[in-house]
Amino acid sequence: MQVLIENQIFPPISVFCELIKADSILIEKHDNYQKRTYRNRFLIVTPQGRHLLSVPLKKGKNSLKFTDVRISYDDLWITTLGNTLKTNYGSAPFFHHYFNPIMDTFNKRPVFLFDLNNELRNYVFNCLSIEIPILFTQDYIKTYGDETMDLRNRYLPVKKSGYEKILRSYNQVFEDHTGFVPDASIIDLLFNTGKYAVNYLSDYPSK
Repeated sequence: MQVLIENQIFPPISVFCELIKADSILIEKHDNYQKRTYRNRFLIVTPQGRHLLSVPLKKGKNSLKFTDVRISYDDLWITTLGNTLKTNYGSAPFFHHYFNPIMDTFNKRPVFLFDLNNELRNYVFNCLSIEIPILFTQDYIKTYGDETMDLRNRYLPVKKSGYEKILRSYNQVFEDHTGFVPDASIIDLLFNTGKYAVNYLSDYPSK
C-alpha cells in the first residue's frame, strides 16, 4: 500500500513503523504550513523526559504553502541544537556514527524547510538501508482511495499516536531517570540502536 504523509523533520518512531511497511511513500508537496506539527519539530529524550526541539522559521509562514516556508538563521540555533544533542545523546552507543553527518546537513543552511526535511529523511533511510520509493504529490487532493493510507496530520506533538502502549523498550540514555520514553524521534532510536533500528521498526503491525 502507498502511504501519504506531510513532510516531517525526524518523524517519531510510530511514523516510521508505518512507512517501513509501505510499497511506496507519497510526500505531500501542496499543503499549507501548519504550526505545532512535526514539520519543524522533533521529540528527543532528556533527563527530564520528552523535549521538543524546533527549527526556527521566518515570519509569514502561517500564510504560505509549505514548500515556500523559509528557515530563519537570525540566531545561532544550529550551534544550540548541536550542543543539545551532544548533552543528551553523547553517551549513546551510536551517537558518534550519526551526529556529524546530521549536523553537516543543518550547517548547509538550506533556505527552505521542505528541502531540509527531505535531506534528513533520505539520510535516515540510507543509514537503515530502507529502499522504499519516495514520491511527491502533484497537486493537493483532499481524499484518497483505499489504495492510499492517508496519514497527513495524524501524528502531532500534542496527540498520542496509539503506539505508546505497544512499542517495546530499547536502551535509552536516561532510562534510569525517566523510565522508558516511547515514541520519541527516529534519531533517538538511531543514536541508541544504530542500524538495528530497522529490525525494531519492522516488529510492529500497521495500525
